[in-house]
Amino acid sequence: MADKPPSGLGTAVPVPPVWPTVEEQLAAAGVRAGTALETLIRENQDFQMLRPSEATDPWRVPPWLRVYYRRRHPIGSYSGTSPSSGYPHTLADSYDWMIAHQDLPGKTDDEPTPKRRRRG
Repeated sequence: MADKPPSGLGTAVPVPPVWPTVEEQLAAAGVRAGTALETLIRENQDFQMLRPSEATDPWRVPPWLRVYYRRRHPIGSYSGTSPSSGYPHTLADSYDWMIAHQDLPGKTDDEPTPKRRRRG
C-alpha cells in the first residue's frame, strides 16, 4: 500500500500561470501576418515580468501589451490593487488603436524609452 499524506495536511503547491501562446494571441486579436503589430507581439512575450494573477484577471489588455508597457515604464507600481492592475486606463484604448492600425504608423524601431520628468 502506497503512503499518502493525510488529507488536509501539507502545503499547497503554487500553480504556475498559464499564458496564451503567441499564436493564440495573434489569432484572438485578429492580427494579420507580416504586420508591425505581429512583430511587436512576438517581441513582447517575457511574461515573467507580470504578476501570475495577470494571466486570469478580467482587464482586457493582453499580456504582450502589458510587457511592452512595463519595459517602457519600469518604475511603475503594478500591484494589482486597482481594476487596471496599475496600468493607465488609456492602455486599453491604445490596444484598440493598434488592432485597427496594424502597420503601427509612426512607430520606429529606435524609439527611446521615455524619461520621467522631475517634479520640483
